[in-house]
Amino acid sequence: MPAPDPGEAVTDFKERLAVHRPELLRHCYRMLGSFADAEDLVQEVLLNAWRARDSYAGTAPLSHWLMRIATNACLDELGRRRRRARSLPQLEAAPAEGTGPIEASEEVAWLTPAPDARLFPEPARMLETRESVALAFLALLQRLPPKQRAVLLLKDVVGWSAAEVASALELSLSSVNSALHRARQSIASPAPARSSEAPPELWQEYVRCWESKDVDAMVSLLREDIVFAMPPFATWFRGLHAVEAFLRGPVLGERWAPGFRTLSTRANGAPALAFYRGTGTSYRVSSLQVLGVVEGRVAEIVAFIGADYLHGFQLPAELAYAGDR
Repeated sequence: MPAPDPGEAVTDFKERLAVHRPELLRHCYRMLGSFADAEDLVQEVLLNAWRARDSYAGTAPLSHWLMRIATNACLDELGRRRRRARSLPQLEAAPAEGTGPIEASEEVAWLTPAPDARLFPEPARMLETRESVALAFLALLQRLPPKQRAVLLLKDVVGWSAAEVASALELSLSSVNSALHRARQSIASPAPARSSEAPPELWQEYVRCWESKDVDAMVSLLREDIVFAMPPFATWFRGLHAVEAFLRGPVLGERWAPGFRTLSTRANGAPALAFYRGTGTSYRVSSLQVLGVVEGRVAEIVAFIGADYLHGFQLPAELAYAGDR
């Protein structure tokens, strides 16, 4: 019988590692709140796992071994940088009226969106776990101390037992249960109406409204309790009256004047829209909106403004100018 080919074993292990990249990316993104940082860390985790492959005894699933490495790498990263927790405007201040200036904030590090195509290469997985990468859930997670965050994610999202979490994080079982209890209490809030997919007719009309600046029709697509936020600006609006005032106001009007074109995409398990602002000769990518839809109406709009928020979406930088449509 011929001896095993070492080259084949090496290739096999590399392929086995690669299979777990999306799962690790989702986990690191939940831990860090930044898609770019999560991508960098996953690359580092897989490289370290490859270098330490001889230490993998095979007594636990490979996914467990990798998740343990990834979780501790995230904790090290959070501890090393002592970064400010990432957030969304609606968790940081009271809503504005809709008619005043909008203000940026250097005091807060904002959550960044993540492309579904990278988080869920297999669309079936998105249906199972999209709530665990929803912007609202991620923003609440970032408010937890890193160890509590890790315990909650490993137990309630990844599905490990408390004993497995304790072993991975080198904690006692009682410490894990205590951290889990505190974490669950900290992120508990009255259950919002469950977000759903945007019906095709709603999505088509929403796109048309932005591209044709039809504010009257757009308002009819929004819920009375609509939330509109715009990282990196700290200003945000709640309620149809305030949002309509902003849509009709001079601040947005100035940005809207050159015209917008859009491309549909997906982010954080939700429908999303990439915006391209007119320059006179073309349209340049400028922002990304992530939508929450409830009962056939738009319930939340988070507009991430600026190229820094577009990492990983593989969007064209420009769209050709085609005159008025």
